[in-house]
Amino acid sequence: MDQTAGQVDGVAFAEGGVTGCGQRYQEQTDACLAALKARADGDKAKPAECAGIKRSDYVDMVMSVAIDDLEWTDEDGRFDKNKMLDSLTEDGN
Repeated sequence: MDQTAGQVDGVAFAEGGVTGCGQRYQEQTDACLAALKARADGDKAKPAECAGIKRSDYVDMVMSVAIDDLEWTDEDGRFDKNKMLDSLTEDGN
């Protein structure tokens, strides 16, 4: 999978939630996403709140949090390709 496509999927997940899943699972994903956002910098451990979350949903949430932390999202929380490209070229690399 193209990395950018995966990142866009992650942002879409965070914005739209889990489609076609029960209310209980949605509550679990909400708790997992909140726990991921609250992790200390550099913490790579899977939060306990994420137990029982489908791997693909968990990966989407991790990517969504990473994109947001890198400030690659627009004012609506959507992935912004231009912000990503700008951040990669700001320091001359």
